[in-house]
Amino acid sequence: MAIGEVGQRAGMSTSRIRYYESRGLLPEPERAAGKRRYGEDVLRRLAIIDAAQRVGFTLQEIRELLGSRDELAHERLRQLAVSKLPELDDLIARATSVRRALRICSRCNCESIDVCRMFDERLLPAASAPRRARPGARHGGRRPRLDFNPG
Repeated sequence: MAIGEVGQRAGMSTSRIRYYESRGLLPEPERAAGKRRYGEDVLRRLAIIDAAQRVGFTLQEIRELLGSRDELAHERLRQLAVSKLPELDDLIARATSVRRALRICSRCNCESIDVCRMFDERLLPAASAPRRARPGARHGGRRPRLDFNPG
C-alpha cells in the first residue's frame, strides 16, 4: 500500500511515517517505481509506536523495544517499564505540588501580587537570584505550605 493509504489508515501524517523510517523505527519499505510500498504489518508497527509514545517512551526507547531480537520482547518491555516508573512517580509528585500551589492561588486574597507570599522563594524555586518577601506580606492571614519540588 502507498504511504498515503498507510497514513490514512493509521491516522497519522505521511511526514510522521517518513520520520519514523529515518529514526529506524520502521524498516525501509519496498519501492515500486520509486514510491514507497508497505505491507499490512506496518500498521501494527505504527500502532505499537503510537501506544509506546502515549505511555511516555522516547523514540530511542521504542527503537530498543522494537529492535534487538536477542531477548524476548516481553523482557525488553518489562525492563523499559521498570526504568520508566521512577520518572512517572516524579512527574506525579510534581503535578501534585503544582495542583496544591494552584489551589492556594485560587484562594488568594492579597491586595497585590507584589505582596503575595505565594511567590516567596522559599515556596517556589527561584529562576534567578533569591529575593526576599516584603515585610508584613501575607497570604490570607497565613503562610501557604507547599512541598514544591521541581526536580
